[in-house]
Amino acid sequence: MSDPKLRAAIDEIQAQLAHAENLPPDQRRFLEELVGDLQRLHNEPSTPGSDSLRDRLTDSVRRLEASHPTLSTTLGNVVDTLAFFGL
Repeated sequence: MSDPKLRAAIDEIQAQLAHAENLPPDQRRFLEELVGDLQRLHNEPSTPGSDSLRDRLTDSVRRLEASHPTLSTTLGNVVDTLAFFGL
């Protein structure tokens, strides 16, 4: 799925992760893994498991809403993009 919105969202998540202070190491690793999964989805449209990816992203949005609202909003936008494409 080579969508410019998804690419922009991936870049934004990476930038926000680079500047996210006080993000617990386990959450940071989890989000970095999600970014890797999003990059694979972007580069290989036939990548299976997009439902699982969307569920994990949605879970991350809920966990980050209070502590990192900007990152949470960006992840929410990615979830919306995946849903728009039926992924």
